[in-house]
Amino acid sequence: MLINKIAFKRHALFMALAGASLTPIASNVMAQSQSADTDRSVDLEEVVVTARKREESLQDVPLSIQAYSGEDLALGGVDNVENLVGKTPNLSLSSNLLSPGNDFLNIVIRGVGSQSAGAPAVGTFVDGAFVPSLAFDIGFLDVERVEVLRGPQGTLFGRNTQGGALNIVVRRPDEEFRGKVALSYDEFDTVRAQAAFSGQLAENFYAGIAADISRTDGFLENPVLGAAAGGGERSSSVPADAEDKYSWRSAFRYSPSDELDINLSIDKSYRKGLDGLPGVPRGQEAYIVRSDFQIDALYDNYGAALNIDYKTDDIDITAITAFRKVDTSLPFDFDGSPERGPNFQDIRSSQELFSQELRFSGAIGEDIDWLAGAYVFREEQRSDRYIRFHDIDLALPGTSLLVDKQIQNLERSGYAVFADVIWNPNDWLELGFGARFAKETVKSQAELDFALLLGDLPLAVVNDSPTGKLDDDNISPTASARIKLSDDISLYGRYARGFRAGGFPLAPASPISNTGFNSEISDNYELGIKGNLFDGQVDFDLALFRIDISDQQLTTIVFFNGDPNLPVAAVGNAGESRSEGAELNLNWNVSDSFSINASAGYTDATYTQYIDTLGDDRSGESFPYVPKVNALLGATWSFDIANGAELELNAQYRYVDEILSGSGVDIDLQFPVDSYDVLDLRASVYKDDWRVDVFVENARDEFIETRVFNSFFFSEQRPFSIVLPPRKAGVRFTYNF
Repeated sequence: MLINKIAFKRHALFMALAGASLTPIASNVMAQSQSADTDRSVDLEEVVVTARKREESLQDVPLSIQAYSGEDLALGGVDNVENLVGKTPNLSLSSNLLSPGNDFLNIVIRGVGSQSAGAPAVGTFVDGAFVPSLAFDIGFLDVERVEVLRGPQGTLFGRNTQGGALNIVVRRPDEEFRGKVALSYDEFDTVRAQAAFSGQLAENFYAGIAADISRTDGFLENPVLGAAAGGGERSSSVPADAEDKYSWRSAFRYSPSDELDINLSIDKSYRKGLDGLPGVPRGQEAYIVRSDFQIDALYDNYGAALNIDYKTDDIDITAITAFRKVDTSLPFDFDGSPERGPNFQDIRSSQELFSQELRFSGAIGEDIDWLAGAYVFREEQRSDRYIRFHDIDLALPGTSLLVDKQIQNLERSGYAVFADVIWNPNDWLELGFGARFAKETVKSQAELDFALLLGDLPLAVVNDSPTGKLDDDNISPTASARIKLSDDISLYGRYARGFRAGGFPLAPASPISNTGFNSEISDNYELGIKGNLFDGQVDFDLALFRIDISDQQLTTIVFFNGDPNLPVAAVGNAGESRSEGAELNLNWNVSDSFSINASAGYTDATYTQYIDTLGDDRSGESFPYVPKVNALLGATWSFDIANGAELELNAQYRYVDEILSGSGVDIDLQFPVDSYDVLDLRASVYKDDWRVDVFVENARDEFIETRVFNSFFFSEQRPFSIVLPPRKAGVRFTYNF
């Protein structure tokens, strides 16, 4: 779709704004707060990342990376990856026609992963271990750092990292005793308490624990249930997204010598409450849900990772053993109104993953660093869709659909071997080479038991248990080169092949729709420049990329029982496409009391060859769920006030371009979603170990639609908007010791 002149001018404006009058840049670390008794410096702190399974300066890695410290995330109110949309260049989220709930969201980077019908294209890692897709939005609880790695990470991180990876680095305890307590409240009657403690328990043994507990009334209201409950004028609605949740993480560390370091982390997250699904009726700029019943959704996520690091004179050995189990339930009123129904859908999902990784690393002389390893995993995934549709419009009026079983049991297992070499032939050139061979098997065992009825007369009945099996293997090579143009600036180029595993649909409706789809492959090319200016006051990063995708996994439609009036979603390798764009970021300490951070991303992702199930040629169309532009501009100003206390003022403005919501295939209609911008403000007073933050999010009180869910099986369109909160003010008290 062509960009009109007005849109082009707007995009150019935001690109210029994000550049903030300096060279466009890209290594984003939010401005660090300073304690009152610490000498300030205009120099930016060095950021250390582990994107290549080694500790390196962010500015030395030939890769587009976004890094956030735990302190940055807490100050910005960033609880999970959803809060990074608009703050991280070229990062977005995609949805699925089965449900508007979080279980069917996937991370999208540079347009890769925008079709969330199959396996995720961006993997999430906690403490070095891959976590299942249901845990993609795991909370950032007591983390040291979060890294967003753009571009394929298959060589070192493995499966389903075709678009990139979210690397969550857990804070590890040491001999220093640390403690933190934080309490917050906002105008949605959200009460939140957080605490974290770590330190030494015995000789060579350290431990830490962190907890986060909250409850909220939310910002969505349901007047339908309020009226049904006899609510008067002053109480005519009930909350539609009230929620209680808690999470905790414990960390244990045994380090008897410089050679051996053993770390065990265990975590659990649980939430119960209303999701406000299917959303706000589209076209009404109000935070109103009109469902005629509400049932709590459930989310239970727990896991553990054991990291063992052992150093010898020549070789370092790392072993990572991990387990994770996630269970969810997403019930909601499918028609979203009191005029139809009752129409009830609940999708109960679970994933259980065990993985083992073993790595060896070392050096050959002073010029070559090498790393090699192996990985094995086993994953079980179950999706159970339960439906009672008593009032829908299908072949005939009065039709009902009763689904007792629409179960998909998937069993995945596989292994991989990988190697990576970094060669520094001289002091200005670095060359990198790597490859990973992976083999994976997925088995499907579906259970189908449902009926389409006209009154009591069955029109179609399915009672079957289709099975399937897929074997897949892949080689994912990587090559990079970095040239130091000076002591402070370097240029790099990178090629990587991306791989997204094949599989089976999560909700097959008949044996014919339980058809496997193959892996998706991409070739990625990246050119970037990184560096520091003005004696370390500014760091910058610019990356340009091009991605060619083949055998693209796309939503397709098959027909239930052969009836063209009963379309059913499936997945197929139906397309080829291209994504091109750029990321740029800036961090500038203007003075010892004033700093600026800015970022921008541009992605042009289109199909180059795609004929959909209905025979329409979709070549040249843009990907759904991918904004062409997103940008952020932030500033922090701090100064002394009285008695050793300091005042810090922070403002952040972010912009997210328009998107297309939905795949546009048959029942999965496509809706344009407008661009939006958000202004967040914060004022903080801190002294010694105390801090008070007063914040206003969405200060301009914009009504923001992020995606659209269309309730199909009705003759009329029934679209619902998933929206961000209105203006929200609150206060947070923090004590560090």
